Amino acid sequence: MAVKDYIRLMRPHQWYKNVLIYIPVVFGKLDNFEVWLNFVLSSLPVLTLGFAILCAVSSAGYIFNDIADEEKDAAHPEKKERPLPSGRATRRNARLLAAILLIGGLTVAYLQNTAFLLMVIFYIINSQLYNWGLRNYAIIDVCVIAVGFVIRAISGTFLIGVPFTSWLVIGVFFVALVLGFGKRKNELQLLGNEAALHKPVFKQYNKEMLDHGISISATWVVMFYALYCYENYRDTLLTQPVMMTVPIVAGIVLRYVYLVFSGSPVGRKPHLALKDKGIIIGAILFGITLLLTLFFYSEVYNFFLGLFPILFPPIIPP
Repeated sequence: MAVKDYIRLMRPHQWYKNVLIYIPVVFGKLDNFEVWLNFVLSSLPVLTLGFAILCAVSSAGYIFNDIADEEKDAAHPEKKERPLPSGRATRRNARLLAAILLIGGLTVAYLQNTAFLLMVIFYIINSQLYNWGLRNYAIIDVCVIAVGFVIRAISGTFLIGVPFTSWLVIGVFFVALVLGFGKRKNELQLLGNEAALHKPVFKQYNKEMLDHGISISATWVVMFYALYCYENYRDTLLTQPVMMTVPIVAGIVLRYVYLVFSGSPVGRKPHLALKDKGIIIGAILFGITLLLTLFFYSEVYNFFLGLFPILFPPIIPP
């Protein structure tokens, strides 16, 4: 028995999805930079514990799913190398590992607060409904995946005591739709005419439908983010021009869509997007621009006003 095979069985490369639990802290307590930074630093320990809990229960779900799909995975060109179908891990040990992760995760969640425990339970139910049959219905399968992303995101609000908004739900949902349809498209590209043999849902999907799903969902992501920025900062656009981040978000989304349509495996393996230079640069630019427009725009603007008074009219009080 190789420990690395059981670690691989837990799919740590999928844990990036649980980073969504940190989103509420990014867009909370935005009065000023010092207040926001103190809020972030004070929230990180409990959110990191929540992240670990989600990683544990999600890994348990992946293991149960692999046990159920062992025969199907053995016939898949990529999945046949997974620990169970390749024989490097046993069903007995896999079940034991999954039980330990699930019970441990639920126990620690219970020690946090009841609301967070309920969100973890909802996440488990949602995941298992997907595995037990909803993954076989086109559109519904991707929507169920998206609901799992939303649950991850709003669970963080219960840990740090801030309310979640409809903007958080809508934004995360449509980002997840882009990822879900992108995964289906890449799987179809990889499996070709044999796709339905590996996943029955491909009897209902086709290339054109998936292309439309990706395009529409990507458009909604950018549109709703723009609406969020305008709705929340329309009264302070001169001093907090957060709308300037919208083109960057659009660029990141378009880059991801380009990778999927060009045949990159990033669709079925979204964690590979974290290694793409275009997406990395876009994420860095987004973070810098968001911080500047939220907290330091007046200072930066007035600095350039002092250097180039002709080019920068004094519309912002010094």
